[in-house]
Amino acid sequence: MKLFRGKEALIQGAMCVKPSIYTPLGTIEISLVVSSEYYLPNQCSQLKHGGSLNQYYYDSFDCELVLCNLNHSHASHQEVEGYWGAVFRIKPNTNHQIITCSVSASWKEGYNWEVYGADTGENLEAVEYENEQYHLHIGTQDAPLIMGKRKQCDMNTKSLDLDSVRYSIVLPTDQGIEISMAHMDSHEIYQVHFLIAWNRKIEEDISTWLAVDQPTKEILKVEGVW
Repeated sequence: MKLFRGKEALIQGAMCVKPSIYTPLGTIEISLVVSSEYYLPNQCSQLKHGGSLNQYYYDSFDCELVLCNLNHSHASHQEVEGYWGAVFRIKPNTNHQIITCSVSASWKEGYNWEVYGADTGENLEAVEYENEQYHLHIGTQDAPLIMGKRKQCDMNTKSLDLDSVRYSIVLPTDQGIEISMAHMDSHEIYQVHFLIAWNRKIEEDISTWLAVDQPTKEILKVEGVW
């Protein structure tokens, strides 16, 4: 690991494929785009509790993505059938900049949800998807919270443009959630996460919504990563 630290030893030899979360409503792909080019991890390792470390090591930047199966957390108070977190960290290499970059959690073709809608809250940007049997939320931090972290220099690029943060950095749609950023310098590390939770449909059940409204540290601690 270059950008994360962890107590647990990695299990080497995992096959590198596009990081994905498999749900009863379809497959959600976790994607990285830098300067309009899609990137796949070139090194992958399994983690001890069902997650994985996906490493994108390229000439101009390093990026790491930790996927965590949060149902392995016995401390979790959310009663959901499926619960995953994805945390990105990306850093331009020395003497390089990233002009544009986006990460997304989006549906692969063939999904079987029937209706969707925005379902935001304080510090939370979320989208809910449903069919007759299941409901699922995808969530992330909202723009004001990202802006607050920027002011505190808390794992977010200081060069983010105020207007882009306020109006377009977090883009929820029927296809998922995309987070865009721009003008990252080599001394900056950007961190962002997605949470995905699903459950069988129960009237007035908000468990999946609560599950995707968690801080990044709650995702990483399941695998002993920080």
